[in-house]
Amino acid sequence: MRRLPEIDIFRGLLLLIIVINHTPSPAREFTTQPLGFVSAAEAFVFISAFLAGLVFSHKFQTHGELALRQLAYRRTRQIYLAHFVTLLFCLTVVGRVLGQLPPFHNMVHHYLEQPFQAGLSALLLLYQPPLLDILPMYLVFLFFTPSIVRSIAQSGWLLVLSLSLSIWLAAQFGINEWLIGALTSNWLVISPGAFNLFAWQLLWVIGLSLGYWIRQGQTNTSALFKSVGPFLAAIALFFFCWRWRLVPGLADSSNYYWLINKWRLGPLRLVNFLALLGVSLWLRSYITKALLWLKPLAALGRHILPLFCVHICLGLLLIGFIELYNIPAYGCCLLLLFHIGSILLLSQVLERHSDKRLKRTDASLLPG
Repeated sequence: MRRLPEIDIFRGLLLLIIVINHTPSPAREFTTQPLGFVSAAEAFVFISAFLAGLVFSHKFQTHGELALRQLAYRRTRQIYLAHFVTLLFCLTVVGRVLGQLPPFHNMVHHYLEQPFQAGLSALLLLYQPPLLDILPMYLVFLFFTPSIVRSIAQSGWLLVLSLSLSIWLAAQFGINEWLIGALTSNWLVISPGAFNLFAWQLLWVIGLSLGYWIRQGQTNTSALFKSVGPFLAAIALFFFCWRWRLVPGLADSSNYYWLINKWRLGPLRLVNFLALLGVSLWLRSYITKALLWLKPLAALGRHILPLFCVHICLGLLLIGFIELYNIPAYGCCLLLLFHIGSILLLSQVLERHSDKRLKRTDASLLPG
């Protein structure tokens, strides 16, 4: 399956926004939730699921379920290895080398207090230090993806989405917290990240379903959303104005926190995301053309996994040192530029390495 340049560019843009959000600086005020009560994390999870839906549905239709599971589990192993290396950096450099400094100690205090239990729990994805919660969530979702794709193909999307919506609803009433309490023991450190997997799985299932539909040629997204596009745009505009405190009477969003809660994917937050998704699908051709102007970011999207892991390592160090030395705003901005520059530079190194490898492969296929 050929790569989609607009998807690579969009993923690169999302990574850039995440880098800004994970580096303390004044710039975060404008990138944390720029379009409403939706962050880059929602888009990141959804686009990953959408791509999985495209790729895995094609594999399922052409080679069967066994090939689908082999592909999914191979990708799962790759991501787990990347997470393991990132975790190793966190526990050794942040924990053992810098752990005596207060900001870094706070990041990994579970590990410093119970090194064996925390280390084992981290390998089992039960203990997730700061910033190390996205890849475990992705791993869990990817593990179940073959079964979800098969269910969509055999039982239809309506049944699968209904079940997913039921799980999301249970998450709003505390099933995640209940499960954490039930699993708590003296042998393991149960401290997962901020993301509520029972809620966020809904984004994954929606993305998988859309990818499956488009791959099967069942959905003309622009035509499908043409009639409701203006209505969805009005909803998205309302949330945009609310986010930036332009709606009278709604300036204090804390009164409605549970409705727009990020970690539980609150009801209004979900509506906000779906409205933006609908508008994006409605204006898909225009957005694709606009994204092509950001073509230099495609390298970020093509090498998203190693770059994401490097950004976590740099982010942990920068967060700790900024807090430790109480670095002023202008210094934080300089460190942010360093963070962005490092990721961009590494993306070009990986791109050149990838190009050389492709050329060697092409040369080996030539007769002679």
